[in-house]
Amino acid sequence: MSIEPTGPKGYPFIGSLLDLASAKRLDWFQSLTQKYGDVSKFRLINSDVYLINHPDLVKQVLTKKSSNYTKKSIAFKMVKVVLGDSTFTAMGDNWRRKRRLVQPSFHKERIAALSTAITDTIAEMLDEWEVTCDKKQTLNAAHEMMQLTLKVVVKSLFSTALSKEEVQTVANVFTPLLEATNKRVVFPFQWLYRLPTTKNALYQKYIDDLDAIIFRIIKDRRKMSEPPNDLLQMLMDAQDEETGKPLSDEELRDEVMTVFIAGHETTANAMAWLWALLSQHSIVREKVEAEVAEVLDSRTPTPADFPKLAYTLKVFKETMRLYPPVPVLPRKVEADDVLGNYIIKGGNSIFFSPYLLHRHPDFWENPNVFDPHRFDKEAQKKQHTFAYLPFGGGPRICLGNNFAMMEAVFITAMVTQRFKLNLPPNTTVEPQISLTTRPKGGVPIQLERR
Repeated sequence: MSIEPTGPKGYPFIGSLLDLASAKRLDWFQSLTQKYGDVSKFRLINSDVYLINHPDLVKQVLTKKSSNYTKKSIAFKMVKVVLGDSTFTAMGDNWRRKRRLVQPSFHKERIAALSTAITDTIAEMLDEWEVTCDKKQTLNAAHEMMQLTLKVVVKSLFSTALSKEEVQTVANVFTPLLEATNKRVVFPFQWLYRLPTTKNALYQKYIDDLDAIIFRIIKDRRKMSEPPNDLLQMLMDAQDEETGKPLSDEELRDEVMTVFIAGHETTANAMAWLWALLSQHSIVREKVEAEVAEVLDSRTPTPADFPKLAYTLKVFKETMRLYPPVPVLPRKVEADDVLGNYIIKGGNSIFFSPYLLHRHPDFWENPNVFDPHRFDKEAQKKQHTFAYLPFGGGPRICLGNNFAMMEAVFITAMVTQRFKLNLPPNTTVEPQISLTTRPKGGVPIQLERR
């Protein structure tokens, strides 16, 4: 027998808006799951929102029932202002066509060709760190990883196609654009962002500045007789198997912008958390150091080394379990449905949270403990596939997952070859939950040569 989910009544008119907009929203979500179970319901102004917190139900949402749980939610509309109609935001036949076109560019063999761009950029950062280390200055690992992953994305996408002025424009625009987008997703009221305010005009200028760079590069690239073998060129060379048509300039722009956003902040945040966790878990760090020494000694990693750095990858995976790059994902319910034995009414929204699923006590033993051995082969066989969603799940799983994992493993290995990263004594790092899972206030790090 199907039942209606229950939940808090909230306040008149606004419902549970204040709880949802709070910096402590995940604590509130957790309290809902504890009080009302794995499916709960709360009111948000003029509609209901369902919170789904069981991997069986999330699997249905992301796979066989995905056509009924779409990316038409208001939160995705906020993101679409920046990303356009890319493989991340597109739906239906349009998404399927673009996915077919774009996916080959992210195959492991193609990503391996970008490894030199990754390792060269990491080496440049480490040379700068030598100076910082000599001066005994404290670094903000969150800031450093943000700068590093931005440079990796630029180099992987465009080779060396950006001028100094454009590099500076990207650096100046990115952080405020991401922060403003985070706020819009958390407080998704479209009418607010249509008002002729200075903030709204500046937000559009950030997008326009990036668009000008991207379209300039696409225009110049189309004139080249011998273009470089970077990610942009892979996307430009892609052709639809059915029609033979490539991506248009506008479609290329949307995919490039998505790689910029998704391939930049998410990996940077995960790496910042990784350094904090390794500083707090010396035994794990020593195992990483031993593996890196055995596999690489002092040489630069290559794609052939990636599968050999297995424990280092487990450390990254476990970091993303505790601090998933995207902590909450929304969907719009198109029509009435039953999930499990719960009635879900069409026209409303659902949320599910990788952050909560990754700590669900029914699917993870000692869920708050940092333990990379959860990702040993035998342990992974016992995992519920949809209890671990750092890159999403189902047919829309993140295209950049192979790139992100190779980048993260190479960063971890190359940094480990030269430094230990230590949190200052009595330092506490807490999550700041918005569109992504950031370390609040950053991650202060003191460098120690190895």
